[in-house]
Amino acid sequence: MADLDFLDEIKETESEAVLRVEEAREKSQLKRQTARQEAVDKIDQAYLLAGKIRQERMEEAQARYQDLVAGASASGDLQSSGLSESLLNEAATALAERIITLLEHR
Repeated sequence: MADLDFLDEIKETESEAVLRVEEAREKSQLKRQTARQEAVDKIDQAYLLAGKIRQERMEEAQARYQDLVAGASASGDLQSSGLSESLLNEAATALAERIITLLEHR
């Protein structure tokens, strides 16, 4: 009879161990899911911030360009170069985008 009680106790302990392992797996899975979601949220925030920074840099570059064009126009350099203002605008925009791209990757 003592052997049967001992076997029953072993079976009960094994069942309890299985339940604890399952609970631990579920908790671990929930923690992983939470960590993934937090990572996704942080990445989204980083992309938003990067977009804002890029936009600020573009606006800054555009303002500098406008200052340069205004200075060149005032001194008459724009007409003497033979380049149209729209062509200069396109070149400045392309140059500003290239500079920002280079700055983002350093």
